[in-house]
Amino acid sequence: MGVLLQGLPRSTQYNMRAISAANTMSPAFAGADQRLSRKGSRFALDVSIPALSAAGCGMGLIADLLRGETEPLVLAIPEHLPTVAYGAPVSNGVVAGSVLPARGLEPGVVIRKGKFLSVILGGQRFVHIVTAEATANGIGQANLSIWPMLRRPTIDGAVIELAEPKIEGFVEPGQDWSINSLKAVGLSFSLKERE
Repeated sequence: MGVLLQGLPRSTQYNMRAISAANTMSPAFAGADQRLSRKGSRFALDVSIPALSAAGCGMGLIADLLRGETEPLVLAIPEHLPTVAYGAPVSNGVVAGSVLPARGLEPGVVIRKGKFLSVILGGQRFVHIVTAEATANGIGQANLSIWPMLRRPTIDGAVIELAEPKIEGFVEPGQDWSINSLKAVGLSFSLKERE
């Protein structure tokens, strides 16, 4: 598990990026391009934080981000959907591909298209987005269509974080910050999934 990054100010701006491992094959002579889906697509989260008190949490955050170049950091993904009680979802069986069977959901709960989730496998989080709305049946099971496809096969009972999904990865090298004359620190960084 990575280092949990402290809470960030409300005015922080987040931009989620999809990093695709897909490949396009173009024919040498005539014909249509062929798109090949491959394991390895993932997400990165670009974060821009307004000026913070350098004496307060600003320099502590910089220290955490420097650790994030060699140790995985964990950051909650800001949600755009209303808060829902999802239950305690876990994976339902061992699977691979683009469908994640879940159990432990609140019966009848709707998991909306566009909802982020993270799956914990071997102590590491993997972020996915739901690509089709799903409703849990009467015993709390649902098949979730996701992107990207699972990068590792799930294990039965792997935790699925729906209520508060998190991204885990390394801070991309070369991040910078500014310290202005008012002793405030403004910074931006990118956190990219490690696998």
